[in-house]
Amino acid sequence: MPKGQTRVALSTLVEPGLIEAGRVLVDGVCVTNPRARVLSSAAVRVLPGIDLAGRRKLGWALDRFGVVAAGAIVLDVGACTGGFTTAWLDAGAARVYAVDVGHGQLLGSLRQDPRVVNMERTNVAAASLDELVSRVSVDVSYLSLGSAVAQLPPVAPGCELLGLVKPMFELRLATIPSDRPTLEQAHGAAAASVDAAGWTVLGSDECPVRGGHGAIEFFVHARWPG
Repeated sequence: MPKGQTRVALSTLVEPGLIEAGRVLVDGVCVTNPRARVLSSAAVRVLPGIDLAGRRKLGWALDRFGVVAAGAIVLDVGACTGGFTTAWLDAGAARVYAVDVGHGQLLGSLRQDPRVVNMERTNVAAASLDELVSRVSVDVSYLSLGSAVAQLPPVAPGCELLGLVKPMFELRLATIPSDRPTLEQAHGAAAASVDAAGWTVLGSDECPVRGGHGAIEFFVHARWPG
């Protein structure tokens, strides 16, 4: 250590939550431990926060359909970076099983969160959970909502589902549709397929938060019998 310099806990310089989220660089190196001691003269930089569209999408859906998440055990299918997972935690979920066929995508802050069970490299059909979930969210690509819902593991009686409808994948189109008849066709097909999988569809609506490239998407709200 250079003469005359002291070390201080990084948490005395930056809010601990930002450190744990992987948003703090010390002399150009990412540090995620708030208790790490750094030179008082070190260059500390806070990276901009990541705007998770999924967080805003599901946050809207929870409010729109009145789904209560407090204390819930949740299955998040198609977790990716964790936008939906974050929204569930924001709303008070006790635990979220974050399932995705990909790997290395879930934010570091969520990987370190004891409320999150990271199930990467996992197809929903192969997802084995330690308990029955009472809430489910689905956000998948290259697969229709109904196909994903039909593969869900057993859920608790009365479990509520929020499924994102992506018209392009719902109808297996080559491009993102924007005309209203096609959008409504995809919307209706998704709701019908969720119903055919044994769920009771309680409502659906267009999401005000657009998908990639401005894609119009919908949410379907349903409940499992019991």
